Formats: sequence, structure tokens, C-alpha cells
Amino acid sequence: MGPSSAIQRRKNTTNSRPSASSSHSQPSDPTEFCPERWFETNSEVEVLSKEEGFIGSYFAARVVANMGDNYVVEYKELLEDDERTLYKETVMAHEVRPPHPNKTLPSSPSGSSANNQKFGFGGLVDAYDNDGWWTGVVTGEKGGFCAVFFETTSEHFAYPATHLRPHLDWKKGMWFPGKNRRRFLHGNPNFSEAMTEVILYEKIEQSK
Repeated sequence: MGPSSAIQRRKNTTNSRPSASSSHSQPSDPTEFCPERWFETNSEVEVLSKEEGFIGSYFAARVVANMGDNYVVEYKELLEDDERTLYKETVMAHEVRPPHPNKTLPSSPSGSSANNQKFGFGGLVDAYDNDGWWTGVVTGEKGGFCAVFFETTSEHFAYPATHLRPHLDWKKGMWFPGKNRRRFLHGNPNFSEAMTEVILYEKIEQSK
């Protein structure tokens, strides 16, 4: 399951999320920097999902309540079933991080904070789709579009380059760039350069 089909399942399964255990209340090393527990009410954050079908997805949110091991968050883009009310849920503290430095949501294929960012083969990126950012690997670029392969689901889609941002990991209060996945692509039986060409061609034709 990837960005094209996962959102509704997320809403249907969040009530069964495991609650945080007491082991999360303190870091194993008392001197370790744990910024995920420092977010105050109304802080802007991103929520990383580690549920099956959502691994590698990030959703912009606002902290509604800090409960120690957990946060209550209100998503900026996800809506309740009434399609009017912003969706709220309780998430574990280690799933919450600051907003990505490039936090502006793309409004159209020609407008995004990514601007003229170039993404090379094997580059790790986040693609904006279905109200969230999904981590994938760039497999090709043509005509202002990039093909992105999602490792967890073996799905392959093309996006406007303006809908991508460099993938960054948040660790101990610092941002770290994602490692290039070129070697992974060459060794993955579900990836082919021919498929990259096909999905880029189809996307370009659809945009005309």
C-alpha cells in the first residue's frame, strides 16, 4: 500500500494504535538530547507513521496537547469523515519531529518551495501525495517530472519535480540527509529502467 491508497485505511486503524509504554518516558541515557518531548501546545510538527502501509510517510500537524509519552495532534491536511473537521489523533512521542526545513506544501505542479531543486538517480526524496509526504527513491527525470520508486510497496509513480523535497532524517536535534539508494535500485528485481521511461512518458502526455 502506498500514497495512492493508504489514507482511508489510516483513519480506520488509528484507534488500534499501540499505546506508549513507560519505557518511553525517559531516555536510556539521561544526557541524550530528546527534542521529540519538547514540543509545546500549538507547535507545528510532522508526524512519522511506522504502521504497516504507512512506513516512510510524514503528515504536517499541530500539537494540541503534550501528554508526556504521547501527543494529541491535529493534522493540517487530513480531515474527519465529515470532510470539514481537521483530523485529530494521539501519537507516540517518538513519531513527532519538527517541520522539514522545506515545509511549504506544493499548490500546483508549477509552484513549490522545491523551486529548481535537482534530484539525481537514486536520490532519497519525499513526494507530496494524498496530503502527506512519502519517502521514495528517484529513478529518472524528464520534462519537469521525476519517477519515484517506493521501497516498502514496490510502487512506481511520476510526480512534478516541484512536488518533491530532499529526504532528511531528524536525529538528536539535527537534520541528516538521506543516503543515495542507487545500489538498492540496481539490485531490486521490482525496479526496471524500462518502467521508469514508461511512467515518465505517460505522465508527460497526461500533462499536455
